[in-house]
Amino acid sequence: MLKTFHTASLSFALALFMSSSAFAEGEAHASGGGGLPQFDPTSWPSQLFWLAVFFIVLYFVFGKSVIPSLGKTIDDRESYINDHIQKAEKISNEAEILRAEIDKGIKDANHKASVNITEVETAAKSKLSSALSDFRVRYEQKVEQTENRIETAKTAAMADMEKIVVNLAGQAAEKIAGIPASESGAETIVKSLTQKPSQAA
Repeated sequence: MLKTFHTASLSFALALFMSSSAFAEGEAHASGGGGLPQFDPTSWPSQLFWLAVFFIVLYFVFGKSVIPSLGKTIDDRESYINDHIQKAEKISNEAEILRAEIDKGIKDANHKASVNITEVETAAKSKLSSALSDFRVRYEQKVEQTENRIETAKTAAMADMEKIVVNLAGQAAEKIAGIPASESGAETIVKSLTQKPSQAA
């Protein structure tokens, strides 16, 4: 309704202007004088006729061609703008969703990394404690084995030294006293001599 009213108003204004101008030029050429023929009552029927003619012609021209074309262009422009606004809003919403997913993924990754680091630290501490315990046990075993070997070697060395001392004592007694000494007697004397310092201590 408003569109029809605008079309009629525009057509009427242009028709009035064109009919008045055309009639004024015709009357000026015919009379050869000046003045305003629009105010001459005898010219009103002719003016109204041409006003109606121009109004009808312009109304159909604007109503069927110009106004629909302009309206279609405006509607297309509004539709184009609205479509792009909707697409922009959709892209913005998708971007917000994607950003939320990325933030959630980052938080999950940080949490998993923290849990993994804690697990690795715990496992490393456990392995280190186990390794230290195993090393301590092996160290104590090796120390004990070494002490046992040293004690065995010391006992064997002392036994060898006693034998050597027994032989030397027998040979010395035989050379000094001129009497042969038995190994058992010499061994008894050597053991008694070696035990006295330890008893005194």
